[in-house]
Amino acid sequence: MAKIKLEKMSFYAHHGYYTHEQKRGGNYLVDVSLETDIERAAKDDDLDETINYEIIYQICAKIMAEPVKLIETVAYEIAHSIKNTFPSAKDIEVAVHKIAPELGGPVGSATVTYSVK
Repeated sequence: MAKIKLEKMSFYAHHGYYTHEQKRGGNYLVDVSLETDIERAAKDDDLDETINYEIIYQICAKIMAEPVKLIETVAYEIAHSIKNTFPSAKDIEVAVHKIAPELGGPVGSATVTYSVK
């Protein structure tokens, strides 16, 4: 088994519980990690035998482009979309970081991490 990770994918998106968050938008980072068997892909040097992380990025970009109220929803949708696209993926973990959320004081980010076995 091997771990595949995409870290700090950067998006500008219009997620937020409050209307002003949805209108103005904000910066987000997304991290994805998953496990998969890469032995056959490595031996054959064949992308079709592994999980193509370009497709993982495309899944994240598509979901980030659709405004929702909660980053919990974003993390859930990304994880399940990856699992549906790549059934061989195991231990999928998605972290969505909302950068500098407006909470009344300085905060670097608010993060939700969601996992699917």
